[in-house]
Amino acid sequence: MTEKETNLSVQTFSSEEKKNLPRLNDSATVIRNYLLETRWLVEALKNKPNISQEILRVLSVTKDNSLILGFTPIYKIYKALEDLYKAIIDEKTMFTDSLLILLERVSEKLSEMCSLVEKNQIEELMECEIRSYLLYIDKAVAGEIFNAEKLGRKKEEKRLVQEKVSDVCEKESVINIQSSKIGQLVNHHEEMIARSYIIMNQVEILKNALRDGDMRTARDSCKQIASDSQNLQGALLLSHDHLKSFIQDESFLSQHQDFQGFFVFTNGRKYLIPAEFVLDVVTESPLNYVIRQNQKFLVYIQENESGSEKNREEIPVYSLGSLLPGKVKAFKTVLDSIIIVSYQFQKIGIIVDSMYKFVSLIQKPMPPAFKHFPILKALAFDEKYDLIPILYIPEILKRFRSMRPYDIKKFESSVKKRASRVLLVEDSDTTRMIEHTILEGNGFLVDEAVDGIEAMSKIKEMQFDLILCDDDMPRMNGEIFLDNVRRMENYVKVPVIAVSNTKIPKSDAFIAKSDFKREDLIRIIKEVLP
Repeated sequence: MTEKETNLSVQTFSSEEKKNLPRLNDSATVIRNYLLETRWLVEALKNKPNISQEILRVLSVTKDNSLILGFTPIYKIYKALEDLYKAIIDEKTMFTDSLLILLERVSEKLSEMCSLVEKNQIEELMECEIRSYLLYIDKAVAGEIFNAEKLGRKKEEKRLVQEKVSDVCEKESVINIQSSKIGQLVNHHEEMIARSYIIMNQVEILKNALRDGDMRTARDSCKQIASDSQNLQGALLLSHDHLKSFIQDESFLSQHQDFQGFFVFTNGRKYLIPAEFVLDVVTESPLNYVIRQNQKFLVYIQENESGSEKNREEIPVYSLGSLLPGKVKAFKTVLDSIIIVSYQFQKIGIIVDSMYKFVSLIQKPMPPAFKHFPILKALAFDEKYDLIPILYIPEILKRFRSMRPYDIKKFESSVKKRASRVLLVEDSDTTRMIEHTILEGNGFLVDEAVDGIEAMSKIKEMQFDLILCDDDMPRMNGEIFLDNVRRMENYVKVPVIAVSNTKIPKSDAFIAKSDFKREDLIRIIKEVLP
């Protein structure tokens, strides 16, 4: 079969023709053209797999389109196939009977997933089991021996096999491990046990040193514990990798999938957001949201390498706590933690109480009892072996989109206490920074001005609940500024605290800079605020 034999029954597009296709805002047209390219690949992999250059060219384009459209399982298969065909073109991998069978099985799986896309069964697509396909493609790239015959068996055949295994093994999964490697695994576990005893001994030494006040020994013990813990973790990971490499049972692979995501907290509970949907993680002051018809929008700016603005867009933001159970946290934070997610051309910002960290762990399927709670996708264990729910972003995005702005406003007003806005008027950078830090740490939203003129400009634009003011400032001092403030009808009763060297007429309280104390500032604020 030659490279010239490329005429397949499925339509393909040249680069010039693709330029004339409709824009991405016509999602139906995009999906239709995407399916044409994908079905061309299905036919090519099954009937003419050795037109390598053409297949690789189409793979590169369609792979990226799969990622953009949010079809993650298809994208992962295309990424693996791209690596395989690069190895074939570089003559690192040769076409064999096993490889041809593998490509045929992969094409059948892609055809199945194309049908799901065509029927708009996206949730079913995202649940497709592709781990075994990726495993065999990786084996092909590495030049390992494999048997792809069992890929793509019908569900009935799998059920019969599982029943036979269950009868023999009393319904326990069969996991085959190479006997020649068992000794190596045992040695790894013995090493981990020994390291755990070393760590326990160091902990005892640390306890005694702390009790006796021997800080030098305590520091040395802490360093040793950190080193031993790192070595133990390395041994655990190595043992885990060895064990996984020996496991041949597909049911085990389907039940234990590698997974990456972000641990977040909301309503006092811990969840995991899959990394595949996350575009960015940002923080933003609630003062900076754009509000239209009671809907908050985050002004999201992307910068290029030179630091200049590349792209600006407004993304709607929602509180994750409005969808999940638990005790809602009172609004105390100055900056919102926002995870920007994307799915099928839609972007939203999800506000969480706090971010924990990015993790890579093992995913387990959701128990049958949770099948009517589609907002959760699966479960995972954290470092303390607590079960953490994995959120299903497409369902969350759909539910947020269906919420009316009135519902969002009602939720926020019922569960959140509004943070007081404070204007800090101070010309000293050091003093301003100290006061700003104290106020933010106590849950206030803080804005700054370096003198009375800048402060006048700010109070005309925004209503503040409290003003902290110095007296001796350039351009306009505190006394003149406060006299102008009291002439404004909406600021007649707004409390003003003079933090200065002298008292300011018309202020409600005075704190001398020479006798400034953090606790005095907080106490006086509580006294003057309604």
